Amino acid sequence: MRYLYYKLWQTFKKIPTNDMPATNAMIVFSILHFINIATIQVLVNHFFSFNIEPNSKNEIILFACSLGLVLYLINYFYLYKNREKLYEKYKDESKSKSIIGNTSLVLYIIASAALVYYFGSRYPL
Repeated sequence: MRYLYYKLWQTFKKIPTNDMPATNAMIVFSILHFINIATIQVLVNHFFSFNIEPNSKNEIILFACSLGLVLYLINYFYLYKNREKLYEKYKDESKSKSIIGNTSLVLYIIASAALVYYFGSRYPL
């Protein structure tokens, strides 16, 4: 996960108008983690009849905000605070490893979006 954060951060650094690439990478990763947890929740609810149904719209908002905040804080302390160490660790990677890393990052993003869409529409709550 740290490596994928590093690759996303370095990708955002290439955008000339992006003045906070490390922060933006952390936010995108938090959103991806949120999507992955939503996918797992849909699958658990469907296959294990673990119906966790909120009683109101406010409960949905409260749960989503709480989960988002927790994920953001975890990513902040685990990834963002250690970004300089990650940079030192991965800055001298070979061209082939860089291509593999970029491909892995793109596949992770596409898979996260595709899986939540597929399972969310196939197994609605």
